[in-house]
Amino acid sequence: MNIQLIDNLQMLWVFLNTEANTGNIVDDGDHYFIKPDALYLGVYEDKRLVGVHEVRAFWHSVVECHAIYAPGFRGKYALEGHRRFCRWLLANSTFTNSITLVPDTTRYGRTLIRLLGASRVGHLDDAYLSNGKPVGVTLYQLTRTQYEELAHVSAHRAV
Repeated sequence: MNIQLIDNLQMLWVFLNTEANTGNIVDDGDHYFIKPDALYLGVYEDKRLVGVHEVRAFWHSVVECHAIYAPGFRGKYALEGHRRFCRWLLANSTFTNSITLVPDTTRYGRTLIRLLGASRVGHLDDAYLSNGKPVGVTLYQLTRTQYEELAHVSAHRAV
């Protein structure tokens, strides 16, 4: 497993617009919106892109983070990918807190964010429309200290 900035936007676009990867977060006939103010880190297995971490400024020193992993690279693999992302973000940002928004229709994201130890901070009803229907999102936070703890666990496993 290797994590690095994605320099091939075509590879990123293909990954984020593969239904098996993004499931129900992209409407039928639509495409994933690649945000111009975000950084995209790829999780690679050999040269194959198997996961993406999106990170951008949210508010002051809070960053917004989202992760998408391909089927077969979820569960324990994605948990380790998140730990490596934690180390990368700690080394490359002075953030104090992170936020992620998990759609009510996404079970996988809710499970993984809880495994990471994130705290639920709220819920937005009707946050966006998906296939013409309103979908809510739950907001979760991870503090910098939690990132340090997750990175520490990962570092000890690598030894």
